[in-house]
Amino acid sequence: MKNPKTTSVLVGLGLVLVLTYGYAQGNPRTNYSINTFINDTGQAVGGLHIQYGTRGCFVVSQNAANTFAVVQTTDGSDQVNLSSGTVAAGGSIQISVINWCEAPIRGIRTWWWTDGNGNIVGQAHKGCRNPDCTTP
Repeated sequence: MKNPKTTSVLVGLGLVLVLTYGYAQGNPRTNYSINTFINDTGQAVGGLHIQYGTRGCFVVSQNAANTFAVVQTTDGSDQVNLSSGTVAAGGSIQISVINWCEAPIRGIRTWWWTDGNGNIVGQAHKGCRNPDCTTP
């Protein structure tokens, strides 16, 4: 192929096909995470703290929206801290996180509930069974 335009098009098409194939095969390297955290502590909680398996620039959303009034993240950290809210005993909240630093999120290392004063309620949980985080 002596035509540089044809070569460029074919190289670009090959790159698209390789990337598409990787995602079609269930490529686990994504920069977002969606998990449901179930409050199995037996009492209402006022905060949720999550430590991810990667550091990043996290943007967090909640469902139900605004369950927690305070959402704290720090660029370069692996933690998301939510507080000033309430999840009833037996209730749950879905947390969606996007890592704008584009590093893949490698799951959840630990997470725990706190009361309104920041004290741990129940136990710290290691890991999370996607998509629902419950006691292992």
